[in-house]
Amino acid sequence: MDKDSEDNFEEVGTWFVEELEDSEPTSDDVKEVYARFGLAYYHAEVLSRGLCNLYSASQLPPSGPVTRHRVEEHLRTASEMTLGQLLPRLSTILPPPLLQRLADALERRNFIAHYFWFERIHLMPTLKGIETMLAELAQDTELFHTLDQEVEAITEPLHARMGLTPQLFATALKDIKSGKAGALDPLHQQRMLRKQETIVEVFNVPTASGHNVLVFQTDDDLLWQLCDAGLGWCPYNQVDPLWPKAQKFTSLLPARINPRPKASAPWNFEIRFGTLAALVVYPGKRSSEVIYNLRMNGCRSETRTE
Repeated sequence: MDKDSEDNFEEVGTWFVEELEDSEPTSDDVKEVYARFGLAYYHAEVLSRGLCNLYSASQLPPSGPVTRHRVEEHLRTASEMTLGQLLPRLSTILPPPLLQRLADALERRNFIAHYFWFERIHLMPTLKGIETMLAELAQDTELFHTLDQEVEAITEPLHARMGLTPQLFATALKDIKSGKAGALDPLHQQRMLRKQETIVEVFNVPTASGHNVLVFQTDDDLLWQLCDAGLGWCPYNQVDPLWPKAQKFTSLLPARINPRPKASAPWNFEIRFGTLAALVVYPGKRSSEVIYNLRMNGCRSETRTE
């Protein structure tokens, strides 16, 4: 090929590339951008849920009974926070380098959610522009996915402590995919505790294990049970007429209480019922055992085990 032919070939090649880059994209090209945007945002949400799971698992005490409703209470708390509010709550759990990368990912998530289309829509008319958008979205998708895996690796041992193993999650996922009834129940919808609650009745509710649990009824007919920090959600939606009342509390009710008193440790606190009585809660000798006493005028009364 002579010199003139080479020059002509380069000119034609350059023109072809520029023409391709400036050519109008097809509807499939445009759909691909929307699909990749959805994938990136999906992985951002997966990361967000993973951080909520980590927060919930990290709030549970290493010993003592753990109920599903207590886990869900922490999940609700985390879910109602923005990522910007949640990350500082995890600063003592996450390694500083990972925390910084998560902060950077938060900026990318916010950009995608609020500014991506405004800042990038001018690139849509050309194939070159679309390729730029796809590359950016692919990078964000990989960022969110990689961080989620690292967060999951930190969460897994905390879940295992509660008996939530990878095998259990795999079984639950299989049930969800098969459409098995009850495989994915919504989070508990009961309101959160107020700083002060009015207790109108207390019940001794028998359990399948042969023990009794205290169930507290507030003046709006909601039911609560003891948790590691005071009162918490319980699995009951309404009073069963067969439940025996905890007679030792009768003379103290109704009572205005602090449902989340200061605790020296998990499962170690007192709930005051006026000035004459206190419900004292403390761990038993076994890891899953909790003992509570109603003390009146300095005397101990009614010992029970959770």
